[in-house]
Amino acid sequence: MIGTNAIKGITLAFALAVGSACAGVKKTTTNVNPNMSRAPTCAAAIAVYNSRADVPYDYYELAWIEASGNSVWTTDNQLQQQIRNGAAKVGANAVIVNPVQQNKTTVKVLGEVIGTKSATQKASALAIYMPREAARVRTACGG
Repeated sequence: MIGTNAIKGITLAFALAVGSACAGVKKTTTNVNPNMSRAPTCAAAIAVYNSRADVPYDYYELAWIEASGNSVWTTDNQLQQQIRNGAAKVGANAVIVNPVQQNKTTVKVLGEVIGTKSATQKASALAIYMPREAARVRTACGG
């Protein structure tokens, strides 16, 4: 006979196994300015703006970055970090973000838990380079 603690342990182990298998964030980067090639920066140097109007200086558009993960296992911070990492990789020093989109209905969330991959959240941003921010980037990236 299996005790209550054993059942709880098996349930927890199963949940952790499923969670670790599904925790990945997928990221795609689309170059929007193939004529401009920049050396990578670092994620710490990526400033975040909520709209084009918020950007204080002239800028070049470098890439469109999209990150997605299932809403059961992925946090907004994980999506934002992937956006920053992608922006740094293309040499950006800022991003103009769109709000995170989530499917939150109970049916979809339960579907994700059982593996039907129907509950997702997505984030997207435009990676930009502002020439006037070069000194800030060197300081933030240690170079």
